Amino acid sequence: MRTLMMGLAWMVGWTAWAHAPAFGQGSPSLVDKVSGDQEAAKWYISWGYNRSAYTQSNVHIRGMGANGPFDLTFASAKAQDMPERFQPKVYFHPGLFTIPQFDVRVARAVGGGWKLGLGWDHMKYKLSDQTLSASGHAAAGDLAMAGVTDALALDPEAQMHMTEGELPWADGFNFEHSDGVNFVRVSLEREHPLFARGSRGGALNAFVMGSAGLAVCSTDFTWAGERTKNKQHVSGFGASVHGGLRLYGTPRLFVQTTAQAGVLSLPWIRIQGAGDAAADQRFGFAEFAFAVGYAWNQG
Repeated sequence: MRTLMMGLAWMVGWTAWAHAPAFGQGSPSLVDKVSGDQEAAKWYISWGYNRSAYTQSNVHIRGMGANGPFDLTFASAKAQDMPERFQPKVYFHPGLFTIPQFDVRVARAVGGGWKLGLGWDHMKYKLSDQTLSASGHAAAGDLAMAGVTDALALDPEAQMHMTEGELPWADGFNFEHSDGVNFVRVSLEREHPLFARGSRGGALNAFVMGSAGLAVCSTDFTWAGERTKNKQHVSGFGASVHGGLRLYGTPRLFVQTTAQAGVLSLPWIRIQGAGDAAADQRFGFAEFAFAVGYAWNQG
């Protein structure tokens, strides 16, 4: 994560330097002339798919289990994304193509070489099967189902207190934002030409952007065998930086690759519907995406 952030920061600085006019600069270069069509485009839209990785995070959950209430914090919990394996019947189906982890973005030129955009990154997040370090309390009967051996000798409804105790997280227990950590964000972007073949040929551009927005989660939660699939809900907020390459096959059609790094804070996660039960967490993420896009001038 630190390496990616440093790399993106370098790209931001390099792009800003590259846009500054050189001393004694005369007529525009071939790249400047060829990239004029891309820069003249007022709008673009792109669609693609992503893979994501997450930092460890502390996850706090509270709610009602089969045998009584629980209030636990998991320290340094590990998580993973949930990619959909490539199947043409999914990725090219008009009713199913939004199931995989996707990115969609639309942006408009606002002057001075800048573009203002609106994006939706549909990432997925799942706590991995692991032995968690848990602190707090929960009903002994629920903890026994998880495999906490000390809970077997207690009354199932008795509250068992833990301090950095071991809690196996596997069958019968699940925490995932499987219908998406939907990062809906506003971005400010700058694009810089790197290479062009000719006035009718392709062009390779670099772009950098910063963004901030809301995280809308749909959390699938299971505690002691009792599952609740929660509806989409504004669960928090975040910010990120991006850097990538955009290859134009024509002045209007392009493909792009993007690396993104950011932080999401989720203090309002629903785990058992709209009520007192809730969860909160904060984590960093790195996202790598591939997309296709179209640019146009109208509007």
